Amino acid sequence: MIEITSKERIIEALNHREPDRVPIDFGGMRSTGIHAIAYRKLKEYLGLSDTSVKIYDVFQQLALVEEEVRKSMHSDVVELKRLDGGFDTRIDEWIEFDLFEDGGRYLLPAGFDPVTLADGSRVIMNDGRIVASMPKGGFYFDGKYFPLAGTEDKKAIDGLVRSGLSEREIAFLKGQLMEIRNSADCAIMGTFGGNFLESGHTYFGYQEFMERIITDRPLVEYFLDKLLEKYTVELERYLHEFGDEIDLIQIGDDYGTQENTQISSRLFRALFKPRLQALCDYIHSKKPGLFIFLHSCGSVYPFIGDFIEAGVQVLNPVQTSAKNMEPAMLKREFGKDIVFWGGGCDTQHVLPFGTLDDVGDDVKRRIDILSPGGGFVFASIHNIQMEIAPEKVFRLFDTAYNYGRGVYCGRKR
Repeated sequence: MIEITSKERIIEALNHREPDRVPIDFGGMRSTGIHAIAYRKLKEYLGLSDTSVKIYDVFQQLALVEEEVRKSMHSDVVELKRLDGGFDTRIDEWIEFDLFEDGGRYLLPAGFDPVTLADGSRVIMNDGRIVASMPKGGFYFDGKYFPLAGTEDKKAIDGLVRSGLSEREIAFLKGQLMEIRNSADCAIMGTFGGNFLESGHTYFGYQEFMERIITDRPLVEYFLDKLLEKYTVELERYLHEFGDEIDLIQIGDDYGTQENTQISSRLFRALFKPRLQALCDYIHSKKPGLFIFLHSCGSVYPFIGDFIEAGVQVLNPVQTSAKNMEPAMLKREFGKDIVFWGGGCDTQHVLPFGTLDDVGDDVKRRIDILSPGGGFVFASIHNIQMEIAPEKVFRLFDTAYNYGRGVYCGRKR
C-alpha cells in the first residue's frame, strides 16, 4: 500500500475510508494532549537535549507538543491554538516559572503571575479577587470565580458575553499557520470552543447553573442565546480568515458523567441541541467541506444520535470506560455516521495501572473494534496525566503506529 501524507490519512478516515494506516493524534487539541510533567519525562526518555516544557493550557497544565516529539509519536494532526492560555494569560509570549519544583524547566504563558499563600497553595488573582487556585503539592488550577453567580440582570450577561476574537489573536493565528505550513504535512485542527453547558458552569458556577436550568429558564435561555450570538460573530471572522486553511473545527461541551448524561434528553433537546445545531448549520453554510469535531466527555450514548442530527461529524474523546460507551456497541450503532476520535486506550485503568503489555494489548483490541471501514482516529481517552511513565506513553503510540499499519492488510478494500 502506498504511504500517504498525514493530512491525506486524516481526510480518508474522516470520510469513512480506510487509509494506509490508522491515523494518530497526540496533542492535536486540548483533550488529546499530555500533562507538562509527563511530557518532560517523555522528552528525557526520547533522549532530547532540550527537556524544557511550554505549558500552553494553564487550567489543565498541558504541554505544547513540539514537532520533533509529534513525529516521534507518529501524530497526523496539529492544533491551531487560540491565544488564551487560561485565566487571562497569552501564549504569544512566555515566562520561565518554577511551577512544580521538580527540577524541570517550565515556561508559562505571559500574564501568569500566581501568588503563593501562607499554606503553600498558589492562587491567580484578577482585580483583587482569587480566580483560580492550586493546593500545595497540586498539579492543576481550579476556577474559583464565577462572574454571573447570583445575577438576575440581563444587562450583566450582555456586558460579559461578547466577542473575544481580537486583532492580536488574528495575527497570532496567522503566524501559527505559517509555521505549520513550513514544517508539517499534517491535518490542522482549528480550536474554536462554542460551549453552551460548560459556559454556564464557567459563568454561574456548576451548581447554580444546573439549578437555574430548572428554576430560571428565561434567564438561562437568554444567556444561551447571547452565547450563540457571540459565537456566530466570532465564527464569521474566524472562518473568513482560516476556514480554508483548517481541516476540522473543534467545538466542545461535556454533556456526560461517568454514569450518565449531565442533563436529561428532554432538557438537552429543548435547550442545547437547537443551539448546537444552529452553530453547526452556520459553520456548514460558510464552509461546507469543514469537518465539525465535538468534544464531549462521559456517558453520552443517549445524545450521539442527536449530535449527528445536529451536524456533528466527529466525536471525542469516546470515553469507553463510562457507562453505555462500549466501543463495539458504539461502532455498530453509529460508526457509519460519525467518526470516533479517541477511545484508543483505557486511561482510567489500563494506562495508569496496567503493565506495558497490558497497554499494548488494549490498544490492539480497540483498533480491531474501531478501525474497520475507517471513521477512526487513534488517540488516548482525554489527556495523558502527570503520573504516566514515559515508557507507557511510548508503548501507547508505538503500538498504534505499528499495529495500525498492518490492521488493514488483507481486508477487502
